[in-house]
Amino acid sequence: MQDLNAIRKYIQNTEGEYAHFAVVAQEGFDYYSNHDKIKNTGAAAIDEVNGYLKLIGANPLHSADNRVSLNRHRLVVDQKIGYLFSEPPQIDVPEDDSGTGDDPLLKQVQDTMGTQWPKVIRQLGLDASNTGKGWLEYWSGKDDTGKNVFDYWYITPLTVRPTYDRSSAKKKLLYLIRAYAFLDAGGNPVTRYEFWDDQEVAYLIKPEATAECKAPTIDFETLPDGTYNIQPHDYGRIPFIEFQNNAHADNDLIMYKDIIDALDKLVSGFANDIDDIQEIIWVLKNYNGEREVTAYNQDGSPKLDNDGNPIKRPVDPVQMMKLKKFVSVDGDNGGGVEPIQAPIPFEARSKFREILNEEFWFSAMAVNPNPPTSGDQSGVYISYLYGQLEEKAGLMETEFRTAIDEFLKAILHYLGSDESTQFNQTWKRTKPQNDTEISAIIAQTPNTVMSDETKTKVHPLVDDWQAERAQIEKEQQEREKNRMQMMGVKRNDE
Repeated sequence: MQDLNAIRKYIQNTEGEYAHFAVVAQEGFDYYSNHDKIKNTGAAAIDEVNGYLKLIGANPLHSADNRVSLNRHRLVVDQKIGYLFSEPPQIDVPEDDSGTGDDPLLKQVQDTMGTQWPKVIRQLGLDASNTGKGWLEYWSGKDDTGKNVFDYWYITPLTVRPTYDRSSAKKKLLYLIRAYAFLDAGGNPVTRYEFWDDQEVAYLIKPEATAECKAPTIDFETLPDGTYNIQPHDYGRIPFIEFQNNAHADNDLIMYKDIIDALDKLVSGFANDIDDIQEIIWVLKNYNGEREVTAYNQDGSPKLDNDGNPIKRPVDPVQMMKLKKFVSVDGDNGGGVEPIQAPIPFEARSKFREILNEEFWFSAMAVNPNPPTSGDQSGVYISYLYGQLEEKAGLMETEFRTAIDEFLKAILHYLGSDESTQFNQTWKRTKPQNDTEISAIIAQTPNTVMSDETKTKVHPLVDDWQAERAQIEKEQQEREKNRMQMMGVKRNDE
């Protein structure tokens, strides 16, 4: 950690890979925020046309430039997150051989996770869907009363640069850089780097470039006593956990971005046609008109050549037609004027949109909110509708299960408990279901096939199965007590 040159070189080596990831990640966030590519490019080369018209002179008429973003990406991402995390994964510990269980340890773990777990796991799912990976940071310390506390939160993936040991099939986090905007002790804006390994963290800063210093270097952050800000930690590992969207850490957008762009362009172009057709293009017969026009400066004055004569610009007939909304033509039968309106190919556009819409739901592996038929509401049909979404969600669940196990080990380390303790994760899906069918299946399943605890877990009317089991046991004890009292038998504990 004391080798500044080695750390500088390491940070520089991560720049290229991080720059590529940052572009993809930011694109995912942009599309989720309803800022699709159409917002920057438009449906056609409208910017070039209007730029040319501005160059040759002012005119109140202009080409329509609607940029309609349909926000399909957010729709399917929120659909997956709601499907997976409306009810966050629940944690429990298997019963041990003594039959007493590990309830005290489980309660400690759940108390340490606190009430923020549903919000954090949901945001990790959003970040992973948009960028390919979400990141959780945890830390421990003392609160205002001097009590030891464990805390955690999600952080934006745009600030994290991990390095893994690739020498084995099971990757291990070797180093991690976290980079973010920061104000130094003097209030000056800098980029701050946290360089982590499994034993300590070093803090470094890089000032912003200025006219005097165009290429500032990275230096250690210093404490008031002049020493380097390098802090040891006892987490036993780097306190950051990666939650991947899938095995390849790809975001969801890459599956259907081209279709979204085509839909945005189709709808925006249609809106442009509707706007433009309201402005009639007039054909003036037997009028040749002008072939070049005077060029103007930004302040509205004509541009002059070295001799003081106005500079003429040649006119592109197509662009001038877009500008003036009329065309001059020669005619042998005298002058005249008539309007021309371009037809809008509605049928072709509608068919193309229908094709894109159908392909979108398959490419996005999502549930079409307007399915071809909605008459059959049986469990089989609902499962069919959610089949592709379940497949996509299953890929995320597989990666998140491993990450949650790492998080639980960090909690056990903080609690001073055995880190090899195994936990069960219970994941529930949120979707329309035929509760009558499911309840009937559970009721008809014998105890030799499914335990009462499992039946409680999967029952559609049960939200917190652990609380429900506790209530069932309590009621069973009350009934047993009442039965024995009616028979005049005293229990051993009375």
